[in-house]
Amino acid sequence: MNASGPLAGIRVIEFGNFIAGPFAGQLLADMGADVIKIEPPTGDPWRHQNPVAPNESRVFLPLNRGVRSVCLDLKNPADRNALDKIVDSADAVISNNRPDTAAKLGIDYESLSARNPKLVYVEITAYGPEGPRAGMPGFDMIMQGYSGAMANEGKLTDDQPDPVWSSSYIDFSTAYAAAGAVMAGLLERGRTGKGQKASTSLLANALAMQTMRLVRINEIPSPVQKWYDNERPALIVDGADYTRLQSDYQRLLRPLEYRCYYRAFRTKDGGMALGTLALHARLRLLDFLGLKDPRMQDPSFDLASPEADRIGRELIQTMEAIFAERTTEEWFRELRANDIPCEPIRFIEELITDEQALANSYVIELDHPAGFTYRTSGPVVQFSNGMPEMRPSPSLGQHTVEVLSELGISLPEPD
Repeated sequence: MNASGPLAGIRVIEFGNFIAGPFAGQLLADMGADVIKIEPPTGDPWRHQNPVAPNESRVFLPLNRGVRSVCLDLKNPADRNALDKIVDSADAVISNNRPDTAAKLGIDYESLSARNPKLVYVEITAYGPEGPRAGMPGFDMIMQGYSGAMANEGKLTDDQPDPVWSSSYIDFSTAYAAAGAVMAGLLERGRTGKGQKASTSLLANALAMQTMRLVRINEIPSPVQKWYDNERPALIVDGADYTRLQSDYQRLLRPLEYRCYYRAFRTKDGGMALGTLALHARLRLLDFLGLKDPRMQDPSFDLASPEADRIGRELIQTMEAIFAERTTEEWFRELRANDIPCEPIRFIEELITDEQALANSYVIELDHPAGFTYRTSGPVVQFSNGMPEMRPSPSLGQHTVEVLSELGISLPEPD
């Protein structure tokens, strides 16, 4: 068990699968909590996706680091009794099962809190506990569509809507919310002595991450809101397909200054991400490139005028041509020398050996009990008073006997 970290001495039961629940458990384990992952005999379904060994997969490894796996068949009375003992010893629970599934298995809040009223129980659902979709299953992909995130991103491949593939970012943000809910619930329990149920969802976090786009001032609608209310219905009546709708939508969604100053450019041999969000950085960039932009340099310039639109479009073409003339390394060296925020566009594979990531233990190397070594992301927070030992993701049922022995229960080791 973890003996260091601010959550040392806290026991969390994780009824998790796929991403949101398990990653929440990993976050808490990184803070020192003893996270016990309860798995059925077949294991977390994510163990079998993109396998690298029996019951081990490339996607399971980075999401379950540092937790202990206990394999139980909850339909078996002996295993059910073992779970009851674990529940008695626990401080918190994380579950990202569908509500009806949790109730059927007897791992819902009502069932577990009746046994241990001090439990802080965090429920992760797809759409939230109320409303017409409350019981529906959900995944990051379909939530990108439902929440507006996919349309907001505006990606198309061969005229087909394309999601964000780099990360299941709605799942991950929900995991952060769940881990935070556990800690907040434990703080309140410290004051009141009472447990409680907390709920978060993929939808809640998808909307929260888009809050700067979601916000609507009723008396002052944005240009995009005006388009949605007035122009979009006419386009649909006219038979516009998704490609046409997206083209029109993105025209208003991304202001021209973002297409110049806060974006990525193709270089002679790769790409460069430019982060001149602040006005002073934009002015330095213009000076360095020898360009003029009265929209940035004249505070009285009318940004809504046709002239502003013309200048913006011309500047986009000019900057794209300029950046294409030189290599990424040349641009990086000279832009940084002039205090202009930028970074080369890299492949994630490069970060496995990145000096900056390794220096901060953002990438760590672990020996897996199945006999292989792997590198994965490390803790996202470091604590100066001590960190728990970094341990690999567990084999299926690896800690069943260990955990139950701690509780005075003797069961045969799993096959």
